[in-house]
Amino acid sequence: IDGIDVMSLSQTELEEFRRHKMSMVFQRFGLMPHRTVLENVGYGLSVQKMPRDQWQEKAREWLRTVGLEGYEAQYPAQLSGGQQQRVGLARALCTDPDILLMDEAFSALDPLIRSGMQDQLIELQAKLHKTIVFITHDLDEALRLGDKIAILKDGVLSQVGRPEEILLNPADDYVEAFVRDVNRARVLTVDVVMRPATQRVSSASIDEALKQMRGWPEDYGYVFDGDQYCGVVTQEAIEEALEEATEKPSTEQPNLFEIADDGPTLQSDTVLQDALPATLGSDYPVPVLSEDGKYQGTISKGDMVEVLANSNTESISDKDKAAAG
Repeated sequence: IDGIDVMSLSQTELEEFRRHKMSMVFQRFGLMPHRTVLENVGYGLSVQKMPRDQWQEKAREWLRTVGLEGYEAQYPAQLSGGQQQRVGLARALCTDPDILLMDEAFSALDPLIRSGMQDQLIELQAKLHKTIVFITHDLDEALRLGDKIAILKDGVLSQVGRPEEILLNPADDYVEAFVRDVNRARVLTVDVVMRPATQRVSSASIDEALKQMRGWPEDYGYVFDGDQYCGVVTQEAIEEALEEATEKPSTEQPNLFEIADDGPTLQSDTVLQDALPATLGSDYPVPVLSEDGKYQGTISKGDMVEVLANSNTESISDKDKAAAG
């Protein structure tokens, strides 16, 4: 771990490594019933001989972070299961470890509270950027939380990969059976399914754009200003604009950006479940944009059906790359 062979450490060295490098969140909370919430959260720092006022301040800070401000003087028995697990999470984070080990941390919670804890963990990870090893038997939970997933069978590592890699390219029959019933729409994101847009209009002139589009199989095109997506335009809209332009002076001739329809767009990290309404409600493949508005590809109804219907298929993006190669 971090260049250290933990198997070669002595018992004392291992305890010291564990105390400063790692923290653990347990399945059954593991709180000390005779200590207050504040004392539970700050316990690791008190063991490290940090002055009382300092560890108490840090413990209060982490209780605020997990949404338990005001519970400092309560005891574990006075809290709900979800609140107790948040105390356990705050305690693990209070020592500022490099690695957080969460052993079936949410499995004892009811589904609603469990979902809320998953949301909170995702939010915390976005802020803290900790290395979190999350052990679970729930594949949906692993797919939701994990940047990478390792699947074990009888102590042997069957496959390691990103969630979409596990779903789309299972390494063996065991993994394939394991992921067979997963709701892909809740896991896969738009960037896995999108294709490059082929009908890009390269001219702002409506005359030139119409000439370009007349050689295409479809009657629409995507309008760009550099890498920035501006909208979709149809041949019919251009022809109408040209007809109206004959009655206007040349200084008032419309350009392509003015007649392009904004239409729906999707962010590349949108899960397919959330992308379905825009995709199904659009007459054209929906453009996929990055956070800064740059075009990345398109996704169509057919793309959605293909990736959601097939139980074992490589991503559309990968197939496009293979075809291009």
